[in-house]
This record gives sequence, C-alpha cells and structure tokens, in this order.
Amino acid sequence: MFTFTVQQRGGFEIKMAKIFGPLLQLWPQWFATLIVTLLTISIGLAIGWTSPYLAQLTGEDPPFRVTHDEGSWIASLLPLGRLLGAFVGSVLLECIGSKTSVLLTGLPMIFSWICIICANSPMWLYVSRIFSGVSMGMIFSCYPLYIGEISAPSIRGALVCLIINGFPLGTLFGNIMGPNMPMMYFGIISLIVTLCYMGIFPFLPQSPYYYVRNNDTKRAEQVIRWYYRKPDVRSEIEAVEHFIKSTNTMSLRERLAQIKEPKNRRSLIMITLLFMFMQLSGLNTIAFYMEIIIRKAMVTSITPSTLVMIVSSVCITIGWIGAYAIDRCGRRILLAASSFGVMVSMTLLGMHFFLLDQNYDPGNLEWLVIISLLMFGMMCFGLTPVPSTILSEIFPPDLKSLAGFVAGISSAGFAFVASRTYQPLVELISEQYVFWIYAVIIMISLIYSLTVVPETKGKTLQEIQDMMAARSATERSRGTRGESENTQT
Repeated sequence: MFTFTVQQRGGFEIKMAKIFGPLLQLWPQWFATLIVTLLTISIGLAIGWTSPYLAQLTGEDPPFRVTHDEGSWIASLLPLGRLLGAFVGSVLLECIGSKTSVLLTGLPMIFSWICIICANSPMWLYVSRIFSGVSMGMIFSCYPLYIGEISAPSIRGALVCLIINGFPLGTLFGNIMGPNMPMMYFGIISLIVTLCYMGIFPFLPQSPYYYVRNNDTKRAEQVIRWYYRKPDVRSEIEAVEHFIKSTNTMSLRERLAQIKEPKNRRSLIMITLLFMFMQLSGLNTIAFYMEIIIRKAMVTSITPSTLVMIVSSVCITIGWIGAYAIDRCGRRILLAASSFGVMVSMTLLGMHFFLLDQNYDPGNLEWLVIISLLMFGMMCFGLTPVPSTILSEIFPPDLKSLAGFVAGISSAGFAFVASRTYQPLVELISEQYVFWIYAVIIMISLIYSLTVVPETKGKTLQEIQDMMAARSATERSRGTRGESENTQT
C-alpha cells in the first residue's frame, strides 16, 4: 500500500511539473504578458461600459438624454475607431518596433477615459469611443507580433489567450461597475488601470528580434537570457538570426509583390476570413446591446444587469480554459469547438424571438435566452484568441507589419459593419433573423476551421514558415497535375 501511494504521489508530481514547469521557468514571458493584459482589461472596460450605460442613457431618468440613433453611433464608433487604430499601429510597428508600439497603444485609452470623466453630452461619448477604438485597433495590430517575438513555442498560444482574456475580464468589471456608480467614477477607475500599464510596461526589455534586426547580438542574447531564464542561449539566438536572415529587408513595393506569392496570399486570405468570422458572429452586437436584448426578450426571473455579469463571468472562465487548451489541443480544435458553440447560441437566441412573435408565453421561454447567452461564452474559447495567435505565427518578419495592418483593418471594418447595422436590421427584419444570419456565418466558420486552417501548435516560427511553404508547393503540384490530366483528356 505504501509503495502504491508513493508511486501515485510521484505521478502526481510529474503531472504538476509538466503543468507548472513552463510557468516557473518562463515567468518573465508570463509577466510581460500580464502587463499587456492590463491594457486589454482597460479596453474591455470600454466594451463593458456600453451595455449598462447605453441602457441608462436611452432609458428613463438618464444623466443626459441620448436618442436611440445616437446610441447606435455610440456603440459603433468604437469599431470605426479601430480602422484608424489599425493603420496607426501598423505604421508604428514598422517604424519603432513591436514593444514601443504596444506601449503607445495606451495613450488613446487615457484620452478616452478623460472624455468619459468629463462627459455631459453625446459628443463627449463619440470622442471617447473613437479613442477607445483607436487603442483597440492598435493593440490588435501590435501585440500578436510582440508576443510572437518574446515567447517560447510551447506557451505562445497560452500567452496570446491570456491577453485576449483581458477583454472579457474588463467587460465583466464594466458590467459590474456600470449599474452601481456614476459614469465619472467609472472613468476614473478605468483611467487608473491604464496609467498602471503605462507606468510598468516601459521597464520590460525589447524583443530579441528587435536587437537582431539592428545588428546588436549582444543585447539580443541578454534579452533571451532574461525571457528564457537560461545561461546558454546559443540555440535560441541562432534560431532568431536564421529567421531574420531568411528574409531580407524590403521596400513596400517589394513586400506587396511578396504578399502575392501563393503561400503568403493564402495566409492573408485566411487571416482576413478568421477575423471576419469573429466579428460577424455577433461579438460586438451581444457585448454592446446585451442588456437591451435581455429586456426585449422579456426575461424577468433575473435582472438584466445580473445576467450580463453572469455571462461575462462565463466568458472569462471559458477563456481561461481556452488558454490552457490551445497549446495542448491545438488551434484548429479550439476554433471548431468555439464556432459550434456560438452557432448553437445564435440559433437558440433567434428561436426565442421567433417564438415570442408567435405569442408564446415569455415566462416559459426564459431558459432559451439564458442558455443561449451562456453558450455565447464559447466565443472566448477559440473564435477570439485563435486568429490573433495564428497572425503572430504564419507570416515572415518582413510581412508581419503589413499582415497586421490588413488583419486590423479587416477586423475593424467588419466590427463596424456588425455594430452599426444591428439596430437597422432589427427594425427591418426583426431580431430572430439577425441572430440566424450570425448562426449561418459561424456555420461557415466551423467548416472552414476543420478543412482549411493549419495546425501550428508547438512549432517554431521557422518551422511554421517551412510548413506553409510545403503546403503551398503541394497544392501547386496538385493543380499542375490536374491541369495536365485535363489536357490529356
């Protein structure tokens, strides 16, 4: 019995070492990621601000009056600001590197919260939302590349998921704070979070890729020693140098020519589609209008604000599960599972409003709304973290900033379209058909993730480039073989 107990304990210790070993050995990478997560929490607060305060401002006895049309603009100006942020972030990334670009992403958020603190009319809110959107567009353009450059392949996906999970965490805090405090206090607390990020992040080292690009191998070795906590970094520095030297510095025209190569063109199309699926799944619609949707769904067994908090908590929990699973189960499985969950969620939500139109008793239908919104938390399992993870991995160094720009513009554009068209579409075709449209889009995402998206789990950046090149060559050979067979026929 004693021997069996010791063996059990030994097996348990081995399992714990496998789980917590990367956390302890690579703690600087986790620490840097946690600091960046402060910024995504601040942006998440801006997202979470929308649902409670939009309901207050368009409801009875508001601090100042906002019409439904003005409310629609308040909700959609954040995604519109992302278009500008994606452009600014990509330019900064090209000029000053990934780390400094990520740092400067905090400046628009500072201005955004100052506007919230001073707000006494819709115009202040318009300006605040644009600044929030600029920051969001910048961070999506910059942080995947920064994390890709400082992280070990074994935890890269988990680090990206950790940052992404800052958005639902901030959203939850916003949903909790919104119903319980004036807007000015909300802005002050959120501003403090942003200032903490701006005060700590500058002390983190640059990425080793930055120093190798600037021919400073000595400092690159020092940075790798700090991030990897290893005395011998020869293999790591050689991998970085090989990755950088495998691509030459090119002009914008040369990069545009390179992006037309089959391998890179296919990667760019894939990233654009993944961000499109994410934004057209109802992500911003549900986040911005959740409390209003719950009220229209006639849920009475639980207060709308409480249900919003519960849904945000579920999103965070599922997001953490995704962070654990992404480097174990792989990107493709997470994306497919997430797509399936959100597809079912949107189908059930549309079904609820369809039954309401058929004069069913809303009291008997409340479970449909609650289950559908809880299942919507599957969004955080794969649809939100996987596109950014793949963006950080599949492009060569000279195309990363261009790819980040295209991905940021695409994501922001689709987010604006989804947010701005929700209210007009509801008025035109009613809620159920809007949610069913989202369900159809996510069904396409499910099929796409299972058939097209490559698996990059555990691979170095160079191995991923080799894999993408091999896939491209294989598909070209298949196409050539098919053309020759057709010619012979």
